[in-house]
Amino acid sequence: MKTILVVDDSLDIQASLKFFLEDEGYLCHGVLSPDTALDYVAKNNVDLVLLDMNFSQNTTSGAEGLTAIDALKELDPLLPVIVMTGWATLDLAVKALTTGAADFIEKPWQDERLAHAIKHQLNTRRDKQNLARLTQEKQRAERSQASLLAYSPQKQQVLSQLENLAKSDMNILLTGENGTGKSYYAQYIHQHSNRSNASFIALNMGAFTDELFNSEMFGHKKGAFTDASQDRLGAFTLAENGTLFLDEIANLSKKSQAKLLHVLEERKYTALGSSKVLENTARIISATNANLANAIADGDFRQDLYYRLNTVEIEIPPLRTCKDDILPLANQFLTSFCNQYDKPALSLTQCAEQALLNYSFPGNVRELKHIIERVIFISNGQQITAQDLMLSSTTSNHKSNVKHTIDMTLSIDEVIEQALLSRLEHFNGNASKSAKSLGMSRSAWYRKMTKYDAI
Repeated sequence: MKTILVVDDSLDIQASLKFFLEDEGYLCHGVLSPDTALDYVAKNNVDLVLLDMNFSQNTTSGAEGLTAIDALKELDPLLPVIVMTGWATLDLAVKALTTGAADFIEKPWQDERLAHAIKHQLNTRRDKQNLARLTQEKQRAERSQASLLAYSPQKQQVLSQLENLAKSDMNILLTGENGTGKSYYAQYIHQHSNRSNASFIALNMGAFTDELFNSEMFGHKKGAFTDASQDRLGAFTLAENGTLFLDEIANLSKKSQAKLLHVLEERKYTALGSSKVLENTARIISATNANLANAIADGDFRQDLYYRLNTVEIEIPPLRTCKDDILPLANQFLTSFCNQYDKPALSLTQCAEQALLNYSFPGNVRELKHIIERVIFISNGQQITAQDLMLSSTTSNHKSNVKHTIDMTLSIDEVIEQALLSRLEHFNGNASKSAKSLGMSRSAWYRKMTKYDAI
């Protein structure tokens, strides 16, 4: 149900509009001033604003309304604002529309005209949101293509398998070390499936408490709990007929595992505070760097949920076993970041290429990407040397601990990122132990890792 905010200093006008709008099937909230409106829009989901143009006594200029339009559009560029005034002039209408108003309605309004304007603007907002979503997905797809370059036989085999599996509706479990790009492979499956025109929704399961899990996954109705000030759509609803990607699935609590299993078995769910049963039409792709067999044996992961998630299980190989991919990926990232940061074209020297080939990449593709992003700001010439790369001199196999050296030229964010990765490597990818060693909760750990793009 769409929410409309009425901004008018007349309680009688608010009451009339609320009666009309609720009869038309909308949720309606009224405020008396532009400042209150801005505060409400900043904190709540609003689909459209009906805005009076004058609030101060003896004012008919519309200046307050024009200022409010500008401020509302700054908060949400896609938010349609329909202005309403009893002091309508052609000049004011033109000013309102050029400032960013979507439409101009004179008071007293005609119900049919107002209803049509609202419906039209809500449809326009939906179309703009869909276009923005598709643009973001296209950009995300373009970024993912770099991480999915496949010259090695191992990577080529994985992409071939996933392209075939994409045509089915089977649930897929992606396994592999941190940084191998499991989220990109999930997007690859979605893009090559019959669901590609629907949404791809990605969630990090390690960041959810049990309470947050319910709201994020299933949604809630206004008033369902203390802080539920508005309706919220859950991930299953947002991913309708599309793909729902559940990353770090091994870090889900046993209580939340049971709830997820129930939805996967029954293919039905209910938003918190609602009695309406909804159908789950999303395709589930999950991912983990953990050994789920060991987690099941230790009683930390439900075996029945595991069987629901892994109709097919695909392991993403680590970068160190795909040597043929290292230099093509490095050059692709180099070109991409030079363009992104408006830097002159750079190239790798032969010694830099050899250094990359000799390096073990404990952080996999993600680490390579971060190395290249950093080096374009460090290199002084047009060619990148092995010294510029600042790689650890220690090479290792995947079971060895590689020490991350802290360079004095790194920013505080880069230092924190390296510390997080080092701690994760020390505990062999175990996020819970890594978080505990730093005195952090598991959810706080994942928030920090997400902030620094370290997971």
